[in-house]
Amino acid sequence: MASLLFAVPATGNPSQAFGRLEYRPARCRIAVGGRPLACERLQINANGSRGLRLRFIGDDQATGGSYQLSFVSLDGDQGSPLSCNNSGCRLDSRRWSGTLLSTSWVRFDARGLPTGLPATRTAQGRCWIDANTISCESHSRNVAGMSAEAQL
Repeated sequence: MASLLFAVPATGNPSQAFGRLEYRPARCRIAVGGRPLACERLQINANGSRGLRLRFIGDDQATGGSYQLSFVSLDGDQGSPLSCNNSGCRLDSRRWSGTLLSTSWVRFDARGLPTGLPATRTAQGRCWIDANTISCESHSRNVAGMSAEAQL
């Protein structure tokens, strides 16, 4: 009879954030290919690695649906700006910046179903937190620029 062996670490790395923080910013805007759009929500997701997803979400009044512009960024030298535990996450740093890896743009219909495949692209740019502002900006040779800013 074969015996099973499970290896479980005694403690996790407490410096790795894992979780999500959601805001309803005082002011929020998105620009996709030079077209300005409003946004109502901001989500910051940390997955326990060195990556961070900043998702700017808006409601499409004309269709009853919504849209999302997401930026995936590396934490940078200063680590994650999120501090998460069992009760949730909080923004732990008011000064942060990270290198942008990719962007994703997607629209949803009134039922919450995507209206097509997300336009996900590798991108160059940065995301940063400066006091009460969270911003991301991407630029690429073959793709229209995308940016977003939220005032917390």
